[in-house]
Amino acid sequence: MESESKSFIDGYKGAWFRCKINDMRVTETGSFEYLLEYLDYPDEEKTWTEVFEKNPAYGKRNSNVVRERECMLRPSYPELYRVDQVPEQFPKSNVIVSVCDTPKVGDLVEWLSEGSYWTAKITKLLSEDMVKVQLLKPPIGEGGYYSAYCKDIRPALDWCLEKGWTVPLSQANGRCWHAAHLIHHRSDTELSGSDEESTSDDDEEECRNP
Repeated sequence: MESESKSFIDGYKGAWFRCKINDMRVTETGSFEYLLEYLDYPDEEKTWTEVFEKNPAYGKRNSNVVRERECMLRPSYPELYRVDQVPEQFPKSNVIVSVCDTPKVGDLVEWLSEGSYWTAKITKLLSEDMVKVQLLKPPIGEGGYYSAYCKDIRPALDWCLEKGWTVPLSQANGRCWHAAHLIHHRSDTELSGSDEESTSDDDEEECRNP
């Protein structure tokens, strides 16, 4: 089963890696571990990885143990389409991502670099093909600013066991928006309602707490 794994290791904090689950086990302490094969790093040995790890953003004084633990594994990123290319028939998964071609300052993205996707924020439009991005700041990211080709970025997504895929809120200059929206496969009886997150500028709203 293909999926993506996140790392809190120094030098790779905040990066997502494409991987394949080869096995699973329960440790003596009751933790779940998966044996991961990293698809873009064929020379790397398969590694046992805990499903939940302590988030370094929470210090020792934080007593909320449950909140400190973060899921380090998520399904493969859904298929991505431009707004005008969304297919009538759904692909293999039951959710797809629709995105506008034009990036904006403040968009939360995932930048492909050296075989992994780094969660970042667009801080400047350099040209039609390039933008400047800022990686997540320490301790949950490596920080720093980089020039990135637009073809190497995709909208940032969040995933959790309870809600599945969601689009985080991008913001800049007191405005909030979603850099993409999810289209879920629905049965005919469910299509009367929709929980898609809109990408249009008309749906931007002022942030109460920018």
